[in-house]
This record gives sequence, structure tokens and C-alpha cells, in this order.
Amino acid sequence: MQEIADRLQRIEEALNTRMQSIEDTLAGWRRTLAKASRKEKNALRRKQYREAAKRKQEGLLPLPEKHVLRFRDKRLKPRFAAWAQMGMRFGAANQPEQFFTWLVHAWNNCSYLRKPVTFSGSSFRIWDCNHRFSYGPRDLMGYACRKNEVQLLRNDAEHDDFVKRPWWDWSYAVLSPVVQLMQEDAHFEELPERFRRLLKIMVGGWGGHEVYTGLTWDFQESRENINKMFRRMGTDLQLILKACYIGLRVRGTASPVPLPAERR
Repeated sequence: MQEIADRLQRIEEALNTRMQSIEDTLAGWRRTLAKASRKEKNALRRKQYREAAKRKQEGLLPLPEKHVLRFRDKRLKPRFAAWAQMGMRFGAANQPEQFFTWLVHAWNNCSYLRKPVTFSGSSFRIWDCNHRFSYGPRDLMGYACRKNEVQLLRNDAEHDDFVKRPWWDWSYAVLSPVVQLMQEDAHFEELPERFRRLLKIMVGGWGGHEVYTGLTWDFQESRENINKMFRRMGTDLQLILKACYIGLRVRGTASPVPLPAERR
């Protein structure tokens, strides 16, 4: 019996020694992994710093300390002129949807050090001074991703939602100054009628788009008048919003659409 007890003790001691060795090995691996993780994090952080420095050198701007959709950023004035010139090129090619996609991408991806509008899950995140608000595509701009049919405003609540959609503020802050510069171009009236019509629709009331005799398009119109005009130009608005939606979803700085040839 003593011999068995001694053997069991030796086995136990061997197991304890083996377990300690395994624990020491695992601890070493954990330290190695932690060290590697820190190196990776530091490398990623350095890469982000380098990219941020590069973007600053490229003339990109810090995000404004304002709601980015409601604030007409005067620092973008030189870009407005360049965007208007590109708009004339898209106009000459009669590509309004492509122009909206390109312009939204240029504003969102190629103007600021950080994107004003990001996308996560199924909603957009809109910069507002020091944090981001979440909006779905319908709440932001009234775009229904899965269908393009025109939905009439069924009650006062839907009408209130429509007139307060944040994307109309973007239209005033970003698109309107670009369109104004385009209209100053001597060749603007030579652009195709559909291209000019879609621009007027997206800038809202000051665009002066007469849908019916004596009834001009405006985001702030009454529910009855908006529904009436939707029956004639609602599809055009949905096509514009789809193009804007695509522009917001694009990642990176490469143009999401082929650029038209330069005007001669």
C-alpha cells in the first residue's frame, strides 16, 4: 500500500509540474499576443495619423462646429466654383443623376478631414457639432431603398415629416450655391431641359420650377399641392434622391461615376 501511495504521489507531482509548465507556456503566449496586439494598434494609430496629415496637406477642412447639413460653410466657396464647372460638364452630357451622385460624393468624401455623413448598419450618421445623429434613408431624404414608386402624403404627420427632412437643408447649404454659379455660366440655358429641370426640383422653392400653371414646386408647400405636384414630378424627385443616396454610400475618394468629357 505504501508503494502505491508513493507512486500516486509521484504521479501527482509530475502532473503538477506538467500543469505549471503548461500555465507558464500559456502565460508566455498571452504576453506575446498582448505585445503583438499593442504593436498592431500602435501601427494602425500611426497610419491614421499619417493619413490625417496627408489629408490636411491636400487642403481638406476640419468639420464645422455646426450641424453640417444646415450650415453653409464659406470655406467651401472655392470648391463650389469647381463643382459648378463639373456640373456644366455633366449637363452638357445630359447626366443629371450622375451629377448628383458625383456632387454628393465630392462633398462627403473629398472636402473634410472626416466624412460629414457616415453609414453604419442601416442608417446614416450625420455630424452635428460634436456628435452624430442617426437617420434612416427615408427619414433623411424620403428615399425608399427597395422601391421607386412615389408615395403621396397621407396625413398631416407625413406632411410635417416631409417639409422637415434634413436633406432639404443640404440642398440649400451645398447644392444651391453650386447651381447659382452654374446659372451664371453663359451656356447654362443651352443645357438639356431635363437636366435643368432636375436641378430646379432639388433646390426647392427658389428654383422656380412651375409644375402646373401658377403652381411652383417648393418643399414647404401644402400637403394638397405637394401631392398634386408629386403626380407629375414625383418620379423625378425619387430619381434624384436615389442618386444622392448612392453618393452618400460610396467609400473612398475615387469618383463613383465616369466623368464626362470637358466642354470645348
